[in-house]
Amino acid sequence: LRALSLQQASLPPTPTHPVSRLRMSFYRALTRSLIRGYAAERAVVPWYHQEQAVSPLENFVKTTVYPVWFKYVKGPVERYQYEHLVAELRGYGLMLDDQHNDKEPVVERALELLPHDLQVGRYRRLMRAQEMYAKKMHLPLTEQNYDPMIPYMAPFIEEAKFQLQEEQELLQFHPWDRRLFSGGTTGLGESTPHSAFMAW
Repeated sequence: LRALSLQQASLPPTPTHPVSRLRMSFYRALTRSLIRGYAAERAVVPWYHQEQAVSPLENFVKTTVYPVWFKYVKGPVERYQYEHLVAELRGYGLMLDDQHNDKEPVVERALELLPHDLQVGRYRRLMRAQEMYAKKMHLPLTEQNYDPMIPYMAPFIEEAKFQLQEEQELLQFHPWDRRLFSGGTTGLGESTPHSAFMAW
């Protein structure tokens, strides 16, 4: 029996079921065509990753006009605005992150994640600034020697964004007209990582 079974196994298969073989070849061809289509879709590069062709006029503006505009107009204006903002924050003893609206959902969650010492420091700076503004006073110059642009809330804002998104996913709530988490962004209005922290 064993020799007979081995002999039968060695024989070439006979086309006893042409319909099943035809059906199998149809589904195999269908699967191959679908896989080929999926591969073609995945190979499409998004428009924002494609290299954009620059016209001669755009090239002239970027290489000749814009550097002059930035050097003599845009750069000095932005520098003046930055220095003015720094001087105003130093005058009242504030940090830039102290001015975030604490009624926004992301900032509210970030404030809950702040360590106790940072929470107390933020509260005291805000109360001192309100009192000095009411009394038309400023900090002494000896106490204005600090950098108000240190983003001490940035890591907590990033963590708050991911927490809020995780809660939305668990509740099966999504703003479907926005991108969800992909490529390091949270779906809260960012196009690139750290480009924004608010979408509503």
